[in-house]
Amino acid sequence: MNTKAKQFHLIDDMDISALTFAAIERVEASAVTVGKLIQTWIRRSNERRMLLQMGPHMLDDIGLTPGDVADEAAKFFWQK
Repeated sequence: MNTKAKQFHLIDDMDISALTFAAIERVEASAVTVGKLIQTWIRRSNERRMLLQMGPHMLDDIGLTPGDVADEAAKFFWQK
């Protein structure tokens, strides 16, 4: 039996439903990871937008300067 025939024979012997289940678990885990990443990006974007709306007294209360806010707001949503 050649090598390719052996490979196909091994796959035939394996439980196909187990392989399918494992593939579905990997896809599900990837989807969860992507979902969490998107949530993080949305949170960052919202927080930066809120900072831009704060007045000088509010910024002073949280220890930020208008320059700090400008630097933070200039970042893209994927940047920390």
